[in-house]
Amino acid sequence: MTRVPNDRGGEAWDDFIDSLDRAGQAGAAGDITVPTQLPTGLAGKRFGDLTRADVRVLARTGSQFGRRGDTVEVLWEDMQRRASGRHRLTRRKK
Repeated sequence: MTRVPNDRGGEAWDDFIDSLDRAGQAGAAGDITVPTQLPTGLAGKRFGDLTRADVRVLARTGSQFGRRGDTVEVLWEDMQRRASGRHRLTRRKK
């Protein structure tokens, strides 16, 4: 795997993840757009419009910047669970 230099793209990645996290806490992560500084071909797409394959591309990009790429996958899966109403954990009876 080729490493991308940790320059503006790395900062854009960090800002993107921070924005997703804040918006996700407010229930609006789907409205965040993919930054144009990321070399993914997904620039300008809404996070809520991404497919699982798109999210994997983003995760690999984050890893290339030396970041934990799986963070974006977890945020996307949480957003999908919330949208389908499966975001609440069921309690086990003791």
